[in-house]
Amino acid sequence: MRRQQVRAGLLLASFALFPVTIFYFSPYLSVWGAFQGVVAGSVVVFAIQLISAVFLRRAFCGWLCPAGGLQEMEAHAAGKPCKLGRRLLVKWAIWVPWVASIAAGFAVAGGVSGVDPLFHIDHGMSVTSVGALAIYLGIVALFAIPSLFLGRRAACHCICWMAPFMIIGAKLGAALRVPQLHVEANPAKCVSCGACERACPMSLPVSDLMASGSVGHGECIQCAACCDACRKGALELRISRPGSDETAGRA
Repeated sequence: MRRQQVRAGLLLASFALFPVTIFYFSPYLSVWGAFQGVVAGSVVVFAIQLISAVFLRRAFCGWLCPAGGLQEMEAHAAGKPCKLGRRLLVKWAIWVPWVASIAAGFAVAGGVSGVDPLFHIDHGMSVTSVGALAIYLGIVALFAIPSLFLGRRAACHCICWMAPFMIIGAKLGAALRVPQLHVEANPAKCVSCGACERACPMSLPVSDLMASGSVGHGECIQCAACCDACRKGALELRISRPGSDETAGRA
């Protein structure tokens, strides 16, 4: 469907720009800046992801994430489903101490002294030296290798330090009952063909999640692949207040 072609194009473009943008997602620069009292560009990006997720959930992951684009390209060669379960906890084990270190940095620095979106980013470009290129290749490998062995978008599930910001934002939006981008389901139209689950890049049990009326799992990236694969129109991507969201964040 054309929507998925557009999405694939956006992800490919985002990955092509990754040598320019990679430091704007840097967990290291966020900590380094914090210990100097500086809000680095990556902290600004993480804050935008958190706030946008209140309304858009994890749409960034499904439509614009460069690392997501890399992994979806891989899926054409090694597209087995990724087992979820306790693996989903790994990213939280990474995220909690990392965010704590940012907070500790600002505390040591005596608070925020300034905001610098280009903190240690050479003229706004990330990869401008051999050392930066080595970091870029290392991050690409970090996201590429798990997906080859563990399944589709395994790095998103297991090690992505950005995903928790959006999961928290999505839960906050659900708690506030604001209109959110989500996959709405009509279980009565489902014929259990399994097409939605085969299409899902996040390996979610879409058929099971449909029973609540909304595919509200915390790992859903609002990509609409399941909607476009369903020939019965049982799934639809829309912005509204979900009727039921008990499954949001379920592992």
